[in-house]
Amino acid sequence: MQLPAKHPYLNLVFPAPPSERPYVGLNMVMSVDGKITVGGQLKAGSLGSPFDRYTMSVLRHHFGAVICGGETIRRHPYYLGVSPELIPFRKARGMASQPLTVIVTNSGNLPYPAPLFEGAERPIILTSQASFQRVTQSLGPVAEVHAVGEQRVEVREALAFLREHYRISRLLLEGGPRLNYQFFKERAVDEVFLTIAPRLVGSVSDLTMVMGEDVLENLPRLELISHFQRDNELFLRYQVPRN
Repeated sequence: MQLPAKHPYLNLVFPAPPSERPYVGLNMVMSVDGKITVGGQLKAGSLGSPFDRYTMSVLRHHFGAVICGGETIRRHPYYLGVSPELIPFRKARGMASQPLTVIVTNSGNLPYPAPLFEGAERPIILTSQASFQRVTQSLGPVAEVHAVGEQRVEVREALAFLREHYRISRLLLEGGPRLNYQFFKERAVDEVFLTIAPRLVGSVSDLTMVMGEDVLENLPRLELISHFQRDNELFLRYQVPRN
């Protein structure tokens, strides 16, 4: 697909990041009844259209790194990069050709070999101190492994590390729902990009965008920044107030 000259997300402007962490955007696609999986599977094309998948690449090109959880990678073990035609736009902004891929996993159970580990840039694996040795033994030869937290990955520690060690000023979060929950729980999401796909799933066992053990404190209220329609899909951009 050729890049639409007037894609609404091509020339986005973002606020300055907080001093202690990257500016974090969350991007997800869900059905009208709020599901992000179909039959328990996260498959390309099961919900979003080709335009939505290309929009994901357009969004990624604004960010220094893309982060997701291990379960998301197990379902889709590919580098979290951008389409080739977007590389000149990144270079014009003084950015690297591709965003870094960051994976959060405590188990270290990632598919290998897989396309994820075949790119020019080694993915970054964030794990806990308790799992660091095991994960390093299995994935150290093909990835950069770091411990950020004692028994599990701590979101605030992870974000501070990415900001300081990798100089990441903008980070795009792409799930899964439990990692999304942890970011919201730590008040570490600054805005949300949400595609509403014109589909119904219906299954009570399928996943929603944010899933955790408890109700999020104060029920975070989102403020709509922009919206547009492409055929029967809706593309929404929300701000998450910091206070």
